Amino acid sequence: MASSRQSFDPKGYWETRLARNPGLLGVGNTSLGNNYNRWLYKLRRRIFLREARSLPLNWIEARVLDVGSGTGFYVRGWQEIGAPSITGSDLTEVAVSRLQQKFTGKEFILLDIGSPLIGRPSPKFDAISAFDVLFHVIDDRRYEAAISNIHAMLVPGGWFIFSDNFLRHPVERAAHQVSRSLADVTSILHKIGFQIVRRRPMFVLMNYPVDTRNRIWKLLWRAFMYPVQRSELLGYVIGGMLYPAEAVLTRLLPEGPSTEIMICRKLSQATNSYTAARFNASTDG
Repeated sequence: MASSRQSFDPKGYWETRLARNPGLLGVGNTSLGNNYNRWLYKLRRRIFLREARSLPLNWIEARVLDVGSGTGFYVRGWQEIGAPSITGSDLTEVAVSRLQQKFTGKEFILLDIGSPLIGRPSPKFDAISAFDVLFHVIDDRRYEAAISNIHAMLVPGGWFIFSDNFLRHPVERAAHQVSRSLADVTSILHKIGFQIVRRRPMFVLMNYPVDTRNRIWKLLWRAFMYPVQRSELLGYVIGGMLYPAEAVLTRLLPEGPSTEIMICRKLSQATNSYTAARFNASTDG
């Protein structure tokens, strides 16, 4: 997997973007408006809660780290599940400052997950989440370093739950996002010491179908989203129409044409394929 040579300042880009857009639009799809993004995040919340609650963790003692916390959306999700110890992190000072004011009693740290972890979180975490984060690490070496850092911060047998696009075709690169292939991501995870336990779609209809080579499908999606881009009212209406279908499709389908959620476990002597298979069977029902 070749390393990206694009000139891009991720910290500067996200500092500017989050300063201008403090809400979900700052971390969501800026072209689709506030109302449609609210539906997208309602779906993200539904799927996150379903999958995270399935983790066989002792929630009385579980320690959680959220990578790329942004607005704190997934920090709130971990709170809703009942995790007592939650550490949030972000690449940007503006996000960390806002999160510290928003979530009293919680720890938030500046963290570039693709850089060396010198002086970074000393506790070992039972679960680490990274949603809509890793595909913004455009340099391939830093992407692999990010996954390695997450592995290092987990306890043996700890859980890594994240989202990516997991393409079934070769990598697609843009200015601030890289959609990597499922084969490449799987290879990195296995090399570092993760066992992939589960992968499910986060979107089927509501998000851009990046994981398809069908140009007609992509053109139809863009055409269908054109009214959403033009009107907040239509964004609310169309999002509300698609949401119920998405709630069903994301549960029934094994994979989708857009962003997916993956659950991995850090390998240890106590973690084997039988354990993972038993967990997978228990959550399929």
